[in-house]
Amino acid sequence: MLRTSPLPIIATLFFAAIALAFAGVPSAFALKKAVVGPVTLEVPDDFKEVAGAETPTIRQDASGITVEVSELPPEALEEFRGQPFLDFLASLKYTNAAYATGALNRRDTYSYVLADAVGAKGPESRFLLIIGDSKRAAIITAYAPKSEIDNGHATRAAIEAILSSAAILPAGAAKR
Repeated sequence: MLRTSPLPIIATLFFAAIALAFAGVPSAFALKKAVVGPVTLEVPDDFKEVAGAETPTIRQDASGITVEVSELPPEALEEFRGQPFLDFLASLKYTNAAYATGALNRRDTYSYVLADAVGAKGPESRFLLIIGDSKRAAIITAYAPKSEIDNGHATRAAIEAILSSAAILPAGAAKR
C-alpha cells in the first residue's frame, strides 16, 4: 500500500474552511469611510450610494444590507429613548422592538434598537442607532431582508460593525 503525507489533505481542508467562513462576507477586508448625510461609517468597499433615495442611503448588493441616515434635532436624543420611542416604532408597524444596550462597540452615549418590519421586498431585520451631542444628532437605520440574514449573506455582526464605526460630522460637513 502506498503511503502519502496527510499534509496536502490537511492544508486543502484548512483553506476550504477559511473560504467557507468568508463566503458570505463580501469585501470583508477592504473597508472604506463612507459619508452618509451627517455621518461617517466604515463599510466594505462594495457599498454604493443609492441614487434617488429620499434620505442619504448606501447599500451592499451582495448582502442586501442598506444603511439610511437622517439628521435629527439634538433634542431628539432624549426623546428617542425609553418606552415612548418603542411605542412610536410600533405605530410605524415595527414589531419586536427592543433596546440592545451595550451591543455596540461604542464609547459615546447612544440608543440602539433592534426591530422587525416589512419593507418593499418583504420581512426585514432593522437596526436603529441614535447618536449625537448638543450640536448635532442623527438616526442611522440599517436593515437587511430576513431571507439574506437566514442564508448568511447578511449578519447582525456585520451590521453592528458598521454601526459601531458611525461618527457625527461637524455641522456643514454633510454630503448626500
